[in-house]
Amino acid sequence: MEEDRVVTYERGKQLADQLGLEFFETSAKDNVNVKQVFERLVDIICDKMSESLDSDPTIVSGQKPGTTKLSDKPPQQQDSSCACWLF
Repeated sequence: MEEDRVVTYERGKQLADQLGLEFFETSAKDNVNVKQVFERLVDIICDKMSESLDSDPTIVSGQKPGTTKLSDKPPQQQDSSCACWLF
């Protein structure tokens, strides 16, 4: 469907370069570069996650120091007649 093309390869590449983005021309119909794009996206996501973990190790546990997890046991109550828990 080359005759229906709206943006040329060169123009797409030029725009990506101007924006500082990687450029892939793909075709799901012809299975061109589809796998490569998904693999690159996974690499980018993993890199970003690694950077986040390096800058804030508490992301792994999902817990900031001094916070209470839902799985933690609640503190002992002073009044045994109250069934409420305050956190």
